[in-house]
Amino acid sequence: MNNQSVIEHAQSVSPLLSLAIRSAAAAGAVVRDGCGKINVIERKQVGDLVSEVDRHADRIACATLAEGSSFPILSEELNSDQETVDDMWIVDPLDATNAFLMNAGPQYPSVLVALRQNADIELGVVYFPLTEEWFYAQRGKGAWSDGKRLVCDSVEQLNTVWVEMNHYGDASFETPYFADLRNKLRSSDGARLVTCNFPHSGVAMRIAQNTNSLAVAIHDNNPSNVKQAVWDIAAPQIVLEEAGGVFLNPAGERTDPFTTEPIIVSRSADLARQVIKLAGKVTV
Repeated sequence: MNNQSVIEHAQSVSPLLSLAIRSAAAAGAVVRDGCGKINVIERKQVGDLVSEVDRHADRIACATLAEGSSFPILSEELNSDQETVDDMWIVDPLDATNAFLMNAGPQYPSVLVALRQNADIELGVVYFPLTEEWFYAQRGKGAWSDGKRLVCDSVEQLNTVWVEMNHYGDASFETPYFADLRNKLRSSDGARLVTCNFPHSGVAMRIAQNTNSLAVAIHDNNPSNVKQAVWDIAAPQIVLEEAGGVFLNPAGERTDPFTTEPIIVSRSADLARQVIKLAGKVTV
């Protein structure tokens, strides 16, 4: 499904969803153009990179939103200090920057755009510009993948599925909860397969696709050094939730994208509860 068709479908859902998709498409064009080229790269910290493409995509995404909306914009690279308000846009112009800069594969980089209204996430867009895949949702109206309804269908047991672990590049920030759970998942009581690939928030969309046994992702998140910020969480969370999946914290509560704590992403609440039960009482 081409970008214009996705924009038109989103317009039939709501004008603001269509605007979010136009913003993601504009940023995605910057990401595609920068793919494989020499970029000015900076290291935020160990294992956390940023490039000129991130910042240019941020400018384009925010400019597109500003043309069609008066809501303030919180974005990772250029507007990260925007005050949190009840109604605002939330943008990650290039998620999985490390994978993008390392040419790890076209399936990783994504553009994430979400809208917060009345203090809750109202809509979200996840766009993979190198594979031209679209995922988007509006609260109460459902989720779509390239114009087709996206529905999670999971009756699996933990010992039959694949779990992806999303860890810190700097091991010193790893939480005891994450370290302990990773070991428990790789036990006879755990998952069938546990892997750790390039960290990317778009993994939630791969879970929602139901095309393989990938059914759970665990994101580590330490309050002393935020790994999953609101711009990483908001869009994937609303899309997966509208498809029937969940984002939960270690206590089994719905993830608050503004709270820093480990996240269990799953295509079913029951499967997430199995992970939480396996984790048991571990210090977060």
